[in-house]
Amino acid sequence: DRSDMWIHEGWTTYLEVLYVEYTFGYDDALRYVNGYKTKVQNRQPIIPPGGLMRTPPQDMYFKGALMLNTLRNVVNDDRRWFALLHDLYQHFKYKNISTDDIVAFFNQRTGRNLTPVFNQYLRHTAIPTLELKFDSAAKTVSYRWKADEPGFAMPIRIGTKGAWQIVEPTTAKWKTMPARLTPETFDVATDLYFVNVVKQ
Repeated sequence: DRSDMWIHEGWTTYLEVLYVEYTFGYDDALRYVNGYKTKVQNRQPIIPPGGLMRTPPQDMYFKGALMLNTLRNVVNDDRRWFALLHDLYQHFKYKNISTDDIVAFFNQRTGRNLTPVFNQYLRHTAIPTLELKFDSAAKTVSYRWKADEPGFAMPIRIGTKGAWQIVEPTTAKWKTMPARLTPETFDVATDLYFVNVVKQ
């Protein structure tokens, strides 16, 4: 179905990023993939209604690649990530597949329910927003996801570069952790994940 065109277009665009990484190094690849952010329009979902022969928007290229870079950091293990990519291609080569096939493969191989993550990036317009609420008196920060997809939950690195802490926010409720950093010095690894951040 043409609604699933992101499977080849988003993946091919992501493979450009991997080519840059292989040729010039990881830091250049990270700059390259983050350069796609200015091209994402977020006007309509990447996956339009199926069965209508509708061509997806150009976000299938750039937002698709940024989603895959995000998933790499959700997996958080490059050896496992590249093995997963290799096995994905071997498993599905010479076949017609759908988005559901890709998602089921990722869920099975990672042992995580990534369906809400795929759905948020592919079936909704907005990208997820990490909301941060600081309490300077208690020296804590509370965090949660704001997303359209029910049950959206995705780990993310927060704190300071070089000393990231991985937390697992959900949309269900606020979680709280100690934070000696101020809102100005508290950071989120937005070069590794395609997300918005709101501090309050």
